[in-house]
Amino acid sequence: MRSPRGIAAGIFVIGLIVGTIADSRATRISRPDEGYWILAADFHVHAFAGDGALPPWSLRREAERAGLDVFAITNHNQAFTARISGWLSRRSAGPLVLVGEEITGRNYHLIAVGIERAIDWDQSALAAVSAVHAQGGIAIAAHPMRRYWNAFDERVLALLDGVEAAHPAIHADEISRREIEAFYHRAREQKKTLAAIGSSDFHAIAPIGMCRTYVLARENTEAGVIDAVRHGRTVAVDAHGNAYGDPEDVRRIVAHRARNAQPASSSASPWRRFAVTFVWLGLLGMVILNNAPFRSARG
Repeated sequence: MRSPRGIAAGIFVIGLIVGTIADSRATRISRPDEGYWILAADFHVHAFAGDGALPPWSLRREAERAGLDVFAITNHNQAFTARISGWLSRRSAGPLVLVGEEITGRNYHLIAVGIERAIDWDQSALAAVSAVHAQGGIAIAAHPMRRYWNAFDERVLALLDGVEAAHPAIHADEISRREIEAFYHRAREQKKTLAAIGSSDFHAIAPIGMCRTYVLARENTEAGVIDAVRHGRTVAVDAHGNAYGDPEDVRRIVAHRARNAQPASSSASPWRRFAVTFVWLGLLGMVILNNAPFRSARG
């Protein structure tokens, strides 16, 4: 009979084998289009070490497979992993990694991107947005369902740079979809230049880039991406291809996607998700079992 450690190791190996077999990358060449660099982005991604399953170098490969040009690492209330990842990404080829944080306050979640250090979570949403801007970053309301609405009054809405209009939660149930949609329209009425953001909120299973943002940047750099979001030059696209944003920008992105005919993301395939899940479960099992005080059957 196999030992628990042997089973955990077997799960880990199966995940590696399946992931290797299923490994393929979506070739994507970014180029100026109608005066803008149109970049595919995911601004809400969690990484290990932190509250995500994959380390940054694996996330970069997943992002490349998904046809992304840029993504932000946004662990809950810490930015250390993102800072290391951003530094490394500037020294090698592949999708650009932005430094971020999911500020997890008492009654709100806020995505900060383009920051230099972690933002204190124990403050109001208004103070948190101001702290993000003080570091030159952008502030995005994360999965704004009804339970978070009270934190985002008119003063906060006037300062926000973006709102997650496309998030996996809108595909999970009808109530979440309606609540996020209602918040997005309310926020856009308050601030016409508010950026529509699509994010995967990747932790372990749902594929990176499942929902994504198309950024119309004046330059293909971190500063260009931040500037585009700050001025509302974005289109959010959900998992079904529905687009959110300024109608003219939506028209431009729809035409761009049709011209470039981007391949489907291999990262979203069931086999890729199966592999990621098994690798993570195997690692977790081995860590737990190696630290558990097992007694010998003879003892």
